[in-house]
Amino acid sequence: MKQDLTCFLSGGPAPMRWLLLESLVYIEKIVALYPNARLVVVTEIEEAAELPAFAGLHIEWHFMDYRREKLPFAENSFDAVLAENLLVQAYEPYDLLMDISRKLTDVGVLYGDFLNVRYTGVLAALKQGEFPVREKHLYAKSEMVRLLDDTLFKEIDFVPGDSDENSEAEALWEAAGYANINHELSVSRYLFRAACSTAAVANLKGLYSPAVRKELARILHRIEYDVQRAENLERLQAFCAQEGIFPEYLQDFIVESCCHRERVLALLE
Repeated sequence: MKQDLTCFLSGGPAPMRWLLLESLVYIEKIVALYPNARLVVVTEIEEAAELPAFAGLHIEWHFMDYRREKLPFAENSFDAVLAENLLVQAYEPYDLLMDISRKLTDVGVLYGDFLNVRYTGVLAALKQGEFPVREKHLYAKSEMVRLLDDTLFKEIDFVPGDSDENSEAEALWEAAGYANINHELSVSRYLFRAACSTAAVANLKGLYSPAVRKELARILHRIEYDVQRAENLERLQAFCAQEGIFPEYLQDFIVESCCHRERVLALLE
């Protein structure tokens, strides 16, 4: 089985800001899925900008080696980053992922892949004293979870990118004591989606601006800790009317942002 990173993408008309790192084969796919997207492409191949396939597309090109140079973009610049082979080839994976997480918005998403060090083909080569991959990084899925957690990603999904489902080889390694959760031993490459916020928090952040969310949190915390409570209850009512904040959103926001959520909800009732 073989699939690429578009398996995570649903497409749509939103004018998303995309950063593609050395992933030229995805340019046309992203444009087809997100026709209103703004694309920024980082590559070392300067000739890519002149290819007929990209003629007429609105692309901002940056020619550089992202493994050696810091990405020249402001924080919170992108809704999504797509980078095939990013972690396979990165010189400093932790530093690069941290830099990318800062370039994403607080509801941004990174799409990438990695080679699985627990694949039966790799294990068989190691058993023979061979390790054919020299310049590339390989990872176990558990290690990848820790790496993405440490670089501020909150929600991570994995799917097999390349797998051969060799049950006989899997059985041999299982008999030798190797764990094989979800047929992990048959997967040579994993694809992943790493989000800067959990789905619940992303939904809350997506509906209102940071300024509105900040003021809403301030009012709720004053109510929560009995700071001019009556006055702030009136202020909350007026603020919700002014900004069009509906009751279901307010309830979810309280659950995510208040320590004493039951007390605040009771006061509002």
